[in-house]
Amino acid sequence: MALLQGARQLLGKMTGAVPIMVRPDREASPAAEVELLTPSRALRMIRLNISFAPLVGSMPPSCLDTPSMMSVPEKQFLFGLASRHYAGKGIIVDAGIFLGASTRCFGEGVRSNPRQEEILRKWPRPIVSYERAIVNPNMPLFFRKHGLTFSAAQDESFESELRRNIAPVKDLVDLRIGDFMDATDLGCPVEVLFLDILKAPGLSLRAFRLFYSKLIPGRSLVVHQDYFFEELPWIKTHHEALAAYFDFVGEIGSSAVFLCTKEIPQSVVDELENDMPPADQLRLASIAMHRSADPARRFFMALSKMRLIRKLQGRVAARAYLELIKTEFPEQVAQTDNKRLSHALRRAEAILVKKPRKQRQEGMRAAEQHVLSP
Repeated sequence: MALLQGARQLLGKMTGAVPIMVRPDREASPAAEVELLTPSRALRMIRLNISFAPLVGSMPPSCLDTPSMMSVPEKQFLFGLASRHYAGKGIIVDAGIFLGASTRCFGEGVRSNPRQEEILRKWPRPIVSYERAIVNPNMPLFFRKHGLTFSAAQDESFESELRRNIAPVKDLVDLRIGDFMDATDLGCPVEVLFLDILKAPGLSLRAFRLFYSKLIPGRSLVVHQDYFFEELPWIKTHHEALAAYFDFVGEIGSSAVFLCTKEIPQSVVDELENDMPPADQLRLASIAMHRSADPARRFFMALSKMRLIRKLQGRVAARAYLELIKTEFPEQVAQTDNKRLSHALRRAEAILVKKPRKQRQEGMRAAEQHVLSP
């Protein structure tokens, strides 16, 4: 009962909090407000810092060539980051590229950047991309759905298809194929950090430890592509544990965008652990729910917190929290014709009727290195 009452108080207070905003040229602008780029339709709202909102604009048709789970506005934003925000102060890290759509957007963006020559003198290959490139159980269906002509079965490599997709920008890319748990320190600043590889807690901690201390205060942007995904609660808790070093820039698709505002000591990142006290994990998951102004995204974030409760407090507590979610988000629950919403709810129900799968060894999670969002 105490859990239900506490959760009801939390969810009942949920509003679209307006964050502190910062201009992309390092100058803080406390008076800046968010810009709503699209109507408030479920999962389609785009809300960004008014200084960064113009980055969601036109892009070359070639950026749409590669099948991807990203929305078109997310691709436009990545292209805009590379073409108009990126200044070559550090590199672009693209971690978890699947078939290469994000790398293609970044590459085409660098090609369109007025500072391209200056950037390439400093960083001959300014984009460092990571991918394991092994087919997991979810991918064959994705391949068929998108009519891809190449054939790759589970546990086989799709590296050849990935390389074909990024071929037009390959001269700008340092492509690193393999297990991300074996990735090594880049030893250079990171100006843009796109993270779509955090499919397991160990992968998340590895990425944070490799890249977060390399972010440039007042300049570096972190794009968490799975932040508003209803699973993967560790992404929210890991990042929110370091919230003091960031300002929230906005939301687009399933991505959350953050601006690094001060240097992050490596010692602080190294101390970040997945097994932080349960009360802290739940508190951070609650903070994460406040990031979005979109009720549908907050619904997903509540479902993500439910998974965390399932892990920390058991099935009974998680079931109670799920029932509370249904009362607090009746419109989202009622939209049975919305496949995205109904799928998320069905998956949440499913984990409460079966025992969670045993965790595999970190670094050996081929399927989890690229779990495709529905």
